[in-house]
Amino acid sequence: MKLFDTHAHCDDERFMNEYEGGTDGVIRDCLNDKIGNIVNIGTNLDNSKRSIELSEKYDEVYATVGIHPTDAELYDDVDDVICQLEKMLFHPKVVAIGEIGLDYHWQNVPREKQILFFKKQMELAAKHNIPVVIHDREAHGDCFEIIKEFPTVKGIFHCFSGSAEMARELVRLGWYISFAGAITYKNAIQPKEACKAVPDDRLLIETDAPYLTPVPHRGELNRSSYVYFTACEVANQRGTTVDEIAKITYENAKRVFRIG
Repeated sequence: MKLFDTHAHCDDERFMNEYEGGTDGVIRDCLNDKIGNIVNIGTNLDNSKRSIELSEKYDEVYATVGIHPTDAELYDDVDDVICQLEKMLFHPKVVAIGEIGLDYHWQNVPREKQILFFKKQMELAAKHNIPVVIHDREAHGDCFEIIKEFPTVKGIFHCFSGSAEMARELVRLGWYISFAGAITYKNAIQPKEACKAVPDDRLLIETDAPYLTPVPHRGELNRSSYVYFTACEVANQRGTTVDEIAKITYENAKRVFRIG
């Protein structure tokens, strides 16, 4: 059984500071433990470049590039940022723009600026016909309205926390839904219900490592190999086997990221 972690931050400073062998150590360990592929996610210009470097170093690792809504505070000139991101899109291991979107939980970036960066990156995705990875935290309504402004752009709602009804509507619009370790938590009622509502061909799993460590490893540093526990919970909620979840989510990941 091989698993595809569709969303990780292997270059995060927590791995550099707390994991033996740092970024290279965690990637090597995970590739030796059930993981067939990892998509390393960019959240700003610097770590987008690092994601590309990791993808060049490991055949099994792919990259995304983008500006996370809370990282929009780092930049004043959105057009310059878009220009730099656009150049990165021509790298053969870049498989999506992301993670992009809205985050209304933290108040460090004004909503207007988040929306501006989100829309500019959606325009870039439309221009280059490339999928996107959406971060949506406590902003379901605005995220939904913005994606509808760009009907040709599709991709993934990562670490999905919305309702089953929202999941069904996103699937109807052509989106994929990804579940992370939070689905293993006892109070994760909405994700558990949403998981049951997503058809096989739109289902994905991820870690968001080093964050959102699943049960039974809560309190530890998350890593890509722990996506197995998310797969187990998804299988439990859907009344199937972890092997079946591994198989369908692997094929879905290859399809959405246009790999192979």
